[in-house]
Amino acid sequence: MTKTRAQLAVAIVTMILLSVGLLGSRHALASGDDSAAIRHVVNGFTADFNRHDSHAVSTWFTEDADFINVQQAITQGRKKIEDHFVPLFSGRLKDAHRTVSVKSIRFITPDVAVADIDYELAGAINVNGTADPMRKGLYDWVLVKQNGKWLVSAFHESELGTAAPAK
Repeated sequence: MTKTRAQLAVAIVTMILLSVGLLGSRHALASGDDSAAIRHVVNGFTADFNRHDSHAVSTWFTEDADFINVQQAITQGRKKIEDHFVPLFSGRLKDAHRTVSVKSIRFITPDVAVADIDYELAGAINVNGTADPMRKGLYDWVLVKQNGKWLVSAFHESELGTAAPAK
């Protein structure tokens, strides 16, 4: 290989390494901003849930979102998710209150993320009309960035059991 070709090869490899490094840095910065935006979605959903506002809850979802609750019932689409919460917020969940803690956010791509969220639910009423004990659970969410806004595309809710009452 001539000296000119060797210099060209070194220049190309250097440009590739620099561009990969720069892209990685931009992605890391975007992920920090996007992590905050995803936490905003989690907190907004929770606040609307605690206000028992089925329409506001549904606005955190994509038009074609999948919602799977603790009974493994599947609801598809933003409007059907809204409709799902209407009777719950006027019945079994009318006095319910959730607290959440984001365990992790992992970016699959710059526009797709997975969030694992712990939650506690108090104030729910069971099917026989008596108060449910506090429940602990886990949300697994897939979020997508659409038009610069993060929305829940898939929502899976798992119950981890009941918590002992606070003393």
